[in-house]
Amino acid sequence: MSANAVRYGPRPPQERVDHEIDATKAPIATEAVTVTYLTDPDIVAAVLPRPLEPGAEPLVRIQLQRVRLDGRPPFGSAVFSVTARHGDIAGDYPLFMPQSTEQSVTGGRETFGEPKKLAHIEVQRDGDRVDAGVERLGHRLIGVHGRVTGPGELPPDQTNTEFYFKFLRAPDGNGITDPHLVYGEYHRHYELLEIIDGTVELGDSPLDPVADIAIREIRSITWCRRRTVQVGRIAQPVPAEWLLPYVHQRYDDVALLAAPRPAQV
Repeated sequence: MSANAVRYGPRPPQERVDHEIDATKAPIATEAVTVTYLTDPDIVAAVLPRPLEPGAEPLVRIQLQRVRLDGRPPFGSAVFSVTARHGDIAGDYPLFMPQSTEQSVTGGRETFGEPKKLAHIEVQRDGDRVDAGVERLGHRLIGVHGRVTGPGELPPDQTNTEFYFKFLRAPDGNGITDPHLVYGEYHRHYELLEIIDGTVELGDSPLDPVADIAIREIRSITWCRRRTVQVGRIAQPVPAEWLLPYVHQRYDDVALLAAPRPAQV
């Protein structure tokens, strides 16, 4: 075999492509269940690393999605986020971004800094019946169940921002390397929006404690079909000490899985 035929060998410039960027620049076709609810202001304040600050109200957004990217099989994706702001920019800060495929996890984490983890995701619709959920490492974390009751007002084309922190753990175990705040800008075109009358359940897990983000008032549950173009850009460097208390949001502390679970009353 010649050196040029070794596929682990160096690639010429025209083949050095970040396919994650290519895939997200093409319109991403999505069917999604979206839940918005109010939680406590102090809960939102507790989960936000600097330089992020709480948004205008303590709103939580859950999106459970069936996603189709050009050239890839469909996969499941979810986002569990709280509203936040960076200066004058309002957006969402994801605490939990489970995905059903390894490619979606690694591409999103390494390119954009998204806090993605591998999980089992269901988004099912049978007529007007909708059931969606997330399960990870034996824990049922999110469940949404309901029925579509009618059309909603179709949103205008819009750009939504999500805030990510791009960094890696240091190889010597001493902190993290080169952290930056990243804006993930989602340019969305809605083709369908429908209202769901349903229920939302949050489960508990030592690694993914979404149950701590308490539900105080459900604002909306909807079903949508939309197309999205994603653009990422670095907003600013961030001091490592700002992020160190929050690294566990992104990286699993597997020692917690060995801890005994609290007794059920």
